[in-house]
Amino acid sequence: MKPFKLDNTPKIESGFKTPDNYFENFQASLIEKLANEPIIEETKVISIFRKRKTVLLAIAAVFTIALMIPIAYQSYSKSKDLDSATIENYLTEEDHINQDEIINEIEPESNIIIVDTKEIETQTLEDMLASNPNIENLVIEN
Repeated sequence: MKPFKLDNTPKIESGFKTPDNYFENFQASLIEKLANEPIIEETKVISIFRKRKTVLLAIAAVFTIALMIPIAYQSYSKSKDLDSATIENYLTEEDHINQDEIINEIEPESNIIIVDTKEIETQTLEDMLASNPNIENLVIEN
């Protein structure tokens, strides 16, 4: 390979040259051209599809809500309905919860109702035992 001699080769001159005093008069000539240019007012374009788009979005929103209502209702009703067997199994399997803690967790209003009904049941039981001569059969049944 031959060594390059960049200094000896003729250089290509640029084809672009700026006119004399171009940058000195540039600002004045630009303002003059802008003043002579006609001002074109843009007309306002109203899209035909704009109303159609909002109507389609509204229909899609109503359709989505209509589909979600049954799904949400089913999940809400399934989570709300706990049968008594499930609650009883939970309470029997939990060893670290004793009866005193369960009683303390009951609301005070419902606790009063339980105490009142228990007293009524005790009085009824005593009356029934006193009036019935066959006490042994009743004790065995209960």
